[in-house]
Amino acid sequence: MKLYDKVKVTSNKYENQNIKKGEIGTIFDPLILHNKFTCIFDNNSKTDWYKYCDIDINDLELIESSNATEKMMLEEFPSPNRSFWCIVEDGYIKNLKGEKKNKIAYDYDS
Repeated sequence: MKLYDKVKVTSNKYENQNIKKGEIGTIFDPLILHNKFTCIFDNNSKTDWYKYCDIDINDLELIESSNATEKMMLEEFPSPNRSFWCIVEDGYIKNLKGEKKNKIAYDYDS
């Protein structure tokens, strides 16, 4: 999953934040913090246009992949720290210095 992908929430644990299981949203921030993506949801309300929530990666199902490129995602980051920010390349997650951070792409817990 990546920036601008359409996703569905697969857990009830976000109901206290007004996000229901089965709700469809969009990954709004390319940054993954604490194994969570920040997602935006249409609130379908006259008072609030959108609602945001940090959703655990394991509680999201990919509905539709976006055409976001790594270049587009990197442009969304403010002044990247080359040791911290990572990209997926050649089956590895690497920092922007090219150092491999794990062996399995998208294994967020490694």
